Amino acid sequence: MKARSPALRVAQIVLGVLALTALLLAGLGALLPRRWHVEQSVMINAPPAAVHAWVSDLRHWPDWAQWNQAELAPKNQVSTPSTGVGAKLTWYGRSDRGGNETAGEVRIVRSDPAQGVWFENRTSGSDPSHAQLTYVPKPGVTEVVWRDDGLLPPVVGGLFLDLFQKRLSKHMASGLERLKELVELDGRTDPRVVTNPDDQ
Repeated sequence: MKARSPALRVAQIVLGVLALTALLLAGLGALLPRRWHVEQSVMINAPPAAVHAWVSDLRHWPDWAQWNQAELAPKNQVSTPSTGVGAKLTWYGRSDRGGNETAGEVRIVRSDPAQGVWFENRTSGSDPSHAQLTYVPKPGVTEVVWRDDGLLPPVVGGLFLDLFQKRLSKHMASGLERLKELVELDGRTDPRVVTNPDDQ
């Protein structure tokens, strides 16, 4: 029997190590938690009704809340009416490397001018996530609290949960600052507010 060459033995060892590493990562990812919960808040110098006018109308969603606009370059379609329970925004983003178009939907499931707005978010190929923006009236201001919950895909989601939550938290904080600007300046732009590059 002809002996295997040293180069072939090395290649087999490397492939074996890579396969074992992939199995270990897959096993670890399957065991790790993949449910996210992110919460951010901001104080807005306006009553809840003024905040609600911006939060409850999905025509304003791209102005302050839409995720990752620089990468996705989304084209939006907003329902008529654009406010109230059942209103939805459907977006279509750039195709991925496989030629598959990225798409998603934001739908209002509850809306109360005094308490806030509750949303359901769907992205193609993913489980729905749920978000809510609630209003807490305080003397002279309204605290707006944005909470977002969902479940990342199996295996990969467990490995990247922390990174995803950090990106989402940064996006939500930036979005709330833009919402504050829009409400307090009635839609005008304040040059002091710096936009998160991930959201442009």
